[in-house]
Amino acid sequence: MLAKFYLVLSLIILTNPIMAASFNCGKAATDTEHLICDDSILNEADEKLGKAYTKLRKVLSKKETELLKQEQRDWLTKRDLELINCSELDCEIKFYDIRIKQLAPVEMAGFNCKKAKTKVEKKICASRLLKHADGRMSKLYKMLQQRELVQEQRDWIIIRNTKLSQADCDTNCAWQIYQEHIEFLVKHIYFKTANHNLEEN
Repeated sequence: MLAKFYLVLSLIILTNPIMAASFNCGKAATDTEHLICDDSILNEADEKLGKAYTKLRKVLSKKETELLKQEQRDWLTKRDLELINCSELDCEIKFYDIRIKQLAPVEMAGFNCKKAKTKVEKKICASRLLKHADGRMSKLYKMLQQRELVQEQRDWIIIRNTKLSQADCDTNCAWQIYQEHIEFLVKHIYFKTANHNLEEN
């Protein structure tokens, strides 16, 4: 009976790491994949990202799903370079966290689309991906609640409106603009947290 228990336990220990990441660690081939599979925190982050990506894809149109798929492939290429060359403390996790916060949770626009009046507002409301991006950006900005960011946010909205008003700025272009600003806000959250921890110590 005891031998059976240890056999089951060893199978759980052996199988869990293989199934944890967003890919099968038993088939890990690249240096990055081995790095993720060998690090429990990175493994968990990769699994979390995989779930966030899948949930967002489910609400998108076929065209926007293809857009997100290609953009995720580009991100994975960038990830492979970032993780192997990472030198700062926890930079691998921060890199993942920025992407997770860009994708999840799935949001609606940060304003009422039924009252959309401007060309830019209508452009955002016409796209499920952009409604999500606007909602993510709004939530992160509200989370910060820093006076010094108020003008920064106003300036960014002016830049966003200018770029999104251009005929050649399609959904992909607008999504990139939002992602850059979300990354900026997430880095501010890290900075705010680090300063808070220093004050406590």
